[in-house]
Amino acid sequence: MSQHIISKQAMEYMTYNTNDLKQNIINIKNIQKQNKLTLAACEEFLNSLPYCTVKHTISENKAFLEYMKSPDKDMKIIHVAGTNGKGSVCNYVSSILLHSGYHIGMFTSPHLVDITERFKIDGSDISEDVFRDAFCKILDIIERYNKQKDHTYSINKTDKIDEDDAGFFFPSYFEYLFFMSMIVYTDHPVDYLVLETGLGGLLDVTNTIDKPVVCVITEIGMDHMQYLGDTYEKIAAHKAGIIKPDVPVIFFDKRPESTQVIRETAMQKGARTHMISEESIKNVKLCRDDEGNKYVDFCYDSEYYNYVGLCLHTSAIYQTQNSALAISCIEELKNTGALVSYDDIRMGLSGAMWPCRMEEIRPGFIVDGAHNTDGMEAFLASTRDIDTKGRKILLFGAVSDKQYKLMASMIGDSRIFDIIAVTCLKTSRSLDMDRLTDAFKGYDNVSFYDSVSEATAYIDSIRTQDDLIFAAGSLYLAGQLRETYD
Repeated sequence: MSQHIISKQAMEYMTYNTNDLKQNIINIKNIQKQNKLTLAACEEFLNSLPYCTVKHTISENKAFLEYMKSPDKDMKIIHVAGTNGKGSVCNYVSSILLHSGYHIGMFTSPHLVDITERFKIDGSDISEDVFRDAFCKILDIIERYNKQKDHTYSINKTDKIDEDDAGFFFPSYFEYLFFMSMIVYTDHPVDYLVLETGLGGLLDVTNTIDKPVVCVITEIGMDHMQYLGDTYEKIAAHKAGIIKPDVPVIFFDKRPESTQVIRETAMQKGARTHMISEESIKNVKLCRDDEGNKYVDFCYDSEYYNYVGLCLHTSAIYQTQNSALAISCIEELKNTGALVSYDDIRMGLSGAMWPCRMEEIRPGFIVDGAHNTDGMEAFLASTRDIDTKGRKILLFGAVSDKQYKLMASMIGDSRIFDIIAVTCLKTSRSLDMDRLTDAFKGYDNVSFYDSVSEATAYIDSIRTQDDLIFAAGSLYLAGQLRETYD
């Protein structure tokens, strides 16, 4: 299997940035020397880099991590991969461990509004100062790393970077952020680092870590198929790539195709598996408290204990699966000496909040990050179970590299929503109006808008007090709505 996953568009993007890379580095270094380096300047530089779909090989990234003196070897890392639910599992695990009194780091993606959201310490985003410091340290390490590889490369106006020099190393966008995380959690030590993969697992830069304490694989679904493959087996092989020898792996038994791949990979690596099934999650009920807030009540029969009376403050039934993965992850940590009580688990789950996962961002307006077909299926199942006196109205937006036509047909055929407002998004990856209208062709309860603000203005103009508003289709949409209403 090739360790480079590069589309034609990504290759063009890589070439463009290689040509401009020297000047961008000079510019950011000059800003740094003038003590004028802002978070916005750091982010602008990072945005000029190829994204996570352009990858260095694992060996290339591993060599750079080793040059950083392998900071991961001093960390207790919980490594999480999967298609849907990675962020939620990371959040539940972190919340339980925080409630147990541990100091917890968490590195996740993407961010919804601020890039600092990707790095958390004890549940809070890192500060801009911490971000800038890690950003500058990685930039300096990259320069030293290339010099010691017999490059003449340095930062001055007369040097030239040879584009054909295959030995020159500069991380992609996501790789740079991952290496920053190694700096952040070295300079600000935590008891456990919860680490989410970027894309896939096998070839992902996070897979350069030497030996996590636990591996977790969430639901495997059809997403990023142009990079990971077009079958559940192929995608599962990428996700299962994070499995390490003698490291327990926890996964959800959603489909026999992916389950078989995970089990076979674990057997080859000598890793013990802990499989969770739907049958172990029982008595699931969507309830309301005295103030009308929705929550999910359920029980979980784990491999070790029977957990009853668990509560999640969400209307998303699918989060019971993610919380079960988190509980089993905690049980594995307990086997290695972590001190976590039953009440810690119960209170940690109850207190966990994860943005834009069936989140009520204002009264009667629920936002979900469903952005692929499996996520949409779970979203539709949750919305179907929610009762309302009025109408159900959906705001939908999607990006072009997702299965948007299939998501549109799932929405239209579900007949859950009385009104559907479809919008373009504020990103270069957004679907244009022609493709949006084509995707929803044949459904007569759909209207179309050029921007999220136009769509929300329309919805606000027609909604009644008894109506429920939902938004789904893209994390870009979720982030833009949070930014609008926060």
